[in-house]
Amino acid sequence: MMPQPPKPPSTSPSKGTSKLGLREYQEHILRRIKENRDKNILIELDCGLGKRVLTYKLVSELFPETRFILTVNSTSSLQETAQYLEKEYGGVSGLGAMTQRVQGYRRQRMLKESRVVLCTARVLTNILKRGEFTPQHFDALVINEVDTIIRRVGRQSVLVQPWSYLLEFFKDRWIIGMSGTLRDDHVVLDNAQLQIREELKTLSQFIPRAEVISMDELSGTDVEDYIDPTIINVVTVQNSLIKAVSLILDALIKSTRDEIYQTVREERELETDAIPGSARLLHLLLDELPISEELAQRYSGLLMIRKYLYGMSVNSFRRFLHHPTIAPNIDVERILSEWPKVTPKALKVCQLVDMSGKTVILSSYLHVVSEMNRLLSQAGVQALSLTGRTRDKQAVLAEFKAAQPPAALILSPVGERDLDLPDTDLLIINDVVNTTKTIYQKMKRSRGGQVIFLAYDETSEEEKVSRLIDNIMQRYPWSTRLGDAEN
Repeated sequence: MMPQPPKPPSTSPSKGTSKLGLREYQEHILRRIKENRDKNILIELDCGLGKRVLTYKLVSELFPETRFILTVNSTSSLQETAQYLEKEYGGVSGLGAMTQRVQGYRRQRMLKESRVVLCTARVLTNILKRGEFTPQHFDALVINEVDTIIRRVGRQSVLVQPWSYLLEFFKDRWIIGMSGTLRDDHVVLDNAQLQIREELKTLSQFIPRAEVISMDELSGTDVEDYIDPTIINVVTVQNSLIKAVSLILDALIKSTRDEIYQTVREERELETDAIPGSARLLHLLLDELPISEELAQRYSGLLMIRKYLYGMSVNSFRRFLHHPTIAPNIDVERILSEWPKVTPKALKVCQLVDMSGKTVILSSYLHVVSEMNRLLSQAGVQALSLTGRTRDKQAVLAEFKAAQPPAALILSPVGERDLDLPDTDLLIINDVVNTTKTIYQKMKRSRGGQVIFLAYDETSEEEKVSRLIDNIMQRYPWSTRLGDAEN
């Protein structure tokens, strides 16, 4: 069955109509939505280009009589979106936001009485599963950050819960999905075979008959006038001992990978090209391969230790030099006696911050956040940090915004969630993950400007960073430029 078209737009003005103008590319998107109101729609609109503006116009002016469900990923995003819709954009007639203050029967009443309901997917699912509502109670479902409903690695289910249920419930309703990017891939295990799929194809499978509005389509509008390009630089950090340990780890990882290939070929009598050549795929497939638990754990452990070497503080990493897989291949006592006392990347950050105005640093490990905070403070820089342990996130952000340069804000992965930091002069990425989109989203925290990737010189980390940047430049050409930083 085709999605049910929503009710036609009303000619009556909506609350707040005159308060919000539109850019050409936003008008283009809304026109395409209106032209395709009998189809599902997937919209790719990069960070900072106004998905909330589109949502406001969509529910308030384009379809002011349509009953919408708006889903967001988290309670913090819900609160921010509700605040934007009510305060920034003039208000939405009939809006009900299921914040933490709205509990119990009030949520069911909100679904029944509000024309536009803003909620998280999980809360919505819990209410719908009670059976008090049918799809006919609603006209349309708007999914914010629609790309996140797909598992990056799917085994039993390709969709993140509870989206299998929600998409089935709303299959005959109008579905609009919005995302900053729809051009990543994800991994799916099917019949013990791993596939890399384009996320857009998977979304089109679960949201069928979808019209796609992409950043490529918007290139003929004024969209580039509103994109501050991100200038990407790589700064390498030299340390002979870290380089030496990384080379040993590289060799151990390669020999272990070769051992896995050999074992699989002998067990299954497979040709070499029948085994995943990609290191990423091989790692994901470990549990499905006919290899010993010891071999699988050794391979995973080596990969993790190499990640720690590049991202951890040197004091935190010291204990891994005694690891039984590494210790027989190095002179532990000599390396320990010469091991650096301060993390080389942290020292490089201090140099970079001193030459900048306001700097944001992203690090995967709390010990690094603490070390950088201490070193920067000792150097006379106003240093602040945000982690999962931070109680008042907004107070820290306000302090950073008011700070006089040089100032630095150091973020852990939990601390950086749902943050936009457009006033940043420089963003430093201390260590990288292997997913292109995740790194791109980290870069876009600063909404343009200078981004520096740190990498240890002449190591596999430098190669990894180079590969990720190449992927970013290919996938997001409208907002990325290569810089010319010197090491």
